Amino acid sequence: VLPLALAGIGAGVAVTLLGLRGLVAVGALAGSAALVGGVAAALSHSWLDALPGDWWAVAGTFALATLAVSGAVAGLAALLGRPGLGLGALLMMLIGNPFSGAASAPEMLPEPAGVIGQWLPPGAGVSLLRSVAFFDGASAVGPTLTLTWWAVLGLGAVLVGHAVRRRTAPAPDTADREPALAG
Repeated sequence: VLPLALAGIGAGVAVTLLGLRGLVAVGALAGSAALVGGVAAALSHSWLDALPGDWWAVAGTFALATLAVSGAVAGLAALLGRPGLGLGALLMMLIGNPFSGAASAPEMLPEPAGVIGQWLPPGAGVSLLRSVAFFDGASAVGPTLTLTWWAVLGLGAVLVGHAVRRRTAPAPDTADREPALAG
């Protein structure tokens, strides 16, 4: 979970600092999530043989978890500016990662940490990964919906933040222009 959270945070920060907006930002986040999902599955499933189950389901889980994190970070930055980057990173890394239950199980964490962790992308990502890798997708609906909502809301915030900033941007001052010469 830690590498996925770091990759998601890194993608969200990179998209924000590069100044990507709107559909370009959404495409960059989706592309980076797909790349992370493929590479992570190639390493953990194929090369290390650490995860059983369907390769595509594992790769999709990695990609969706990364997209949920990166979308949330970039979405918060689009709505709040640069402080949104810090808030997103704090939420995902300092709360989501330890509350994920990745090292044991969410039920082994003190209440309500395990429940909170399952509502955040790192915890939902771990639960979905366990489901698709070890239990043939049993109980995958809840974590899939959680990750999908984080991704949709984050990417939606990226689009809304772009539209709001474009709409509220000051118009160029036309009074300073020289009058056109009639001729």
